[in-house]
Amino acid sequence: MARKSKYSYLLEKSVNAAISAIEIYNKPDFKYREESFSILMVNAWETLLKAKIVYDNKNDLKSIQSIDTSAKKKNGEPFKRPKYKVNRSGNYMTIDIFTAIKKLKLETRLSENIELLVEIRDNAIHFFNESKLFEKKVLEIGTASLKSYVQSANDWFSYDLTQYNFYLMPISFFHSYEMESFSIANEDDQHKNLLKYIEKKETDFPSELKQKHNISLVLETKFVRSKSIESMAVRYDNNDPNAITVKVSAEEQFAAKYQWSFKGELVPKLKATYQDIKFGNEFRKIMREIEKDEKLCGKRYMDFRMKTGTPKKFYSPNIMKEFDKYYKRK
Repeated sequence: MARKSKYSYLLEKSVNAAISAIEIYNKPDFKYREESFSILMVNAWETLLKAKIVYDNKNDLKSIQSIDTSAKKKNGEPFKRPKYKVNRSGNYMTIDIFTAIKKLKLETRLSENIELLVEIRDNAIHFFNESKLFEKKVLEIGTASLKSYVQSANDWFSYDLTQYNFYLMPISFFHSYEMESFSIANEDDQHKNLLKYIEKKETDFPSELKQKHNISLVLETKFVRSKSIESMAVRYDNNDPNAITVKVSAEEQFAAKYQWSFKGELVPKLKATYQDIKFGNEFRKIMREIEKDEKLCGKRYMDFRMKTGTPKKFYSPNIMKEFDKYYKRK
């Protein structure tokens, strides 16, 4: 059995931290919800960034070790080779999350979101947070952060988090008029400082759904009537004909599962990931076998309901794991 690459260990550790953050946040009566989420999610991001750096540096762990810039020889001259920092137990220390962000030159909105999450974590560790506005901001910033986390894991490692039911936080049932009753003026000084800092960042980088990354995302709960026959309904109470029904479009469900077209996304991903891949007869043979698995390949018809016309194939990002059996990653 082949040994896992070093970046893979970091990637798995990161995903475990993110899943733990969501599981804790989703608990119905968890008293340290927002604080625990922010602490674990920052850890998830930091480890994911380090996994990316190690991956980009051909699995070299030295790429994330912290250099001791103050280390000099007895004569005061700096060492020709870098000296790495060690902790109290003598183990090598790694770079902090801010250094990792700079190394990877992340998009501004993504780096700003992560830094906001770090600010929330730092306040959570050093102060006691009990504020509805604080809870609301953690929800909005955390939702944006999780969305970016899923996107980055997919972009960098072709890692599909849908296999873990990686949901973006629970729905907030606060109504707008209820939230309007909470004012920064009613907060203590600690919360005022944090909330004003967040407010300034949100003003500088307003939420835009079309953006790949965002500082924060505002969630709205809406209940609408639908007569579409192309939707699946989940009723809260089957015995009550007036029960609320949550509807999910079949086309939306398809698009969420099969995100990649062949030429638009799959082929570029394959070229960027594997060093020995060739798109000849052998590749087509492999594709025909993989496409038999409905979890990895779906057919979208022009008439989605009647399934008529020539279908176009789309693929789940999970398909990349199948190609690992045949080709060598870069």
